[in-house]
Amino acid sequence: MTGVPSTPLTVVAALLVSAAVAVLSARRGGALHHVVLAAWPDLLPLPPAALAAGLLGALSYGHEFRYPVLQHALGAAPRRLGLLAAKLLVTAVLALLLGVAVIVVDLEALRLVYGGPLIPVPVNWPGLCTAWAGLLVGCGWAGLLAAGVFRVTAAGVAAVLSVPVLVAPLVERVLTGAPARAATGLPARLREFVWARRPQETDHWLEGAVRVLAQPVAAALALSLAALLCAFLFPRLRRGAGG
Repeated sequence: MTGVPSTPLTVVAALLVSAAVAVLSARRGGALHHVVLAAWPDLLPLPPAALAAGLLGALSYGHEFRYPVLQHALGAAPRRLGLLAAKLLVTAVLALLLGVAVIVVDLEALRLVYGGPLIPVPVNWPGLCTAWAGLLVGCGWAGLLAAGVFRVTAAGVAAVLSVPVLVAPLVERVLTGAPARAATGLPARLREFVWARRPQETDHWLEGAVRVLAQPVAAALALSLAALLCAFLFPRLRRGAGG
């Protein structure tokens, strides 16, 4: 986090690129407010903040395997779950802070360039916040796990980019088929099962989370995380079974 210049440079670059993309998206017109604030036009597979979160996650393992002394020491040692949990926690916190900073910077950039009143808060803001946080944290974890599996930073970045480019179209094709139609009413059943006597505020957040998981990109990201986590833990489980 603090021992190498990659972290602050990546954060600053994400803020600058996000502000520029948000200003250009607002100038074109026709885009929704939350799309402009997230700096995620249709031309980009992922917003700059998500790419930066994935890069920061990949660097957390990529820097360790970059230097020969550390690579030799860590290569012979078993993968420690405590170290993985710490990296996942730090990456998630950093991704969430980056997401908040990007929204604030983009909002101020739009006010500075175009002026006018503040962007109104949408009615479905719990779902939008859940989607934004899940996207950033998921991309950060995908980059971290891929870099830990393949022991190179580029693999983490490639894993993040493959989610919207390769995995999401396949998941969307599956979700639009017959099995997806059989799951009609699943959000309502989940709410009744988990929150029999739920507060009204919690219901909004749960509904937002379920709607997010139903999206192809979110489902693809969840599947990618599960596959990478299994690939990361497989050598440890194999050594434990062999011992």
